[in-house]
Amino acid sequence: MENAAAPFTLRETAGAARAALWAALFAAGAYASVPLGPVPVTLQTFFILLCGFTEGPRAWKAAALYVGAGLAGLPVFAGGVSGPAVLLGPTAGFALSFPLSACVAGLAARGRRSLPKYALFGALSTILTNSAGALGLHVNLSLPWARAFLAVAPFLPGGAVKIAAAALCAAPVGRRLGAGRGEAAAAAAGPGEPPDPPEAGPAAGGPDAG
Repeated sequence: MENAAAPFTLRETAGAARAALWAALFAAGAYASVPLGPVPVTLQTFFILLCGFTEGPRAWKAAALYVGAGLAGLPVFAGGVSGPAVLLGPTAGFALSFPLSACVAGLAARGRRSLPKYALFGALSTILTNSAGALGLHVNLSLPWARAFLAVAPFLPGGAVKIAAAALCAAPVGRRLGAGRGEAAAAAAGPGEPPDPPEAGPAAGGPDAG
């Protein structure tokens, strides 16, 4: 029993370490920002997409860790803001959408990867993030729906660029991180290439997609 449990523990430890690494990258992306109205342009959404494309649907765990850390008081959000007060600000919808957006982007990592899959699920993730952002602006700033969606519209062209950049970076990042046997092997193979077969043995099962 101990031998069977050890690989599981190692996988869980590695997964937690990767989640912490991605959360740190989300925080770094928040500080790379350009003011644009009440909501700045940041690199957070690029890292959300890249995390999803690399880790698969389980990317939501890293995003949830990041959001939880910010709400708990760590200055990881854009502008160094933190704490529960963020929920009353203009960026609330964006921040709260990150776990689900990362999971949606991660669907591109299921099965055979391809550029069309990256484009599709990256676009869905981006639409989800910006729709949630518009909802936050509508609720917290009392903007009419039309003005709220107009406020997030400038983010869409940049979102397309981020999707393309994340798709190009997914393979090398997957190789560097070794993000699990199944999903990272597919990431390292790149779009349109079959992943390497898993290693033989009792610990050769696929990663936890939770």
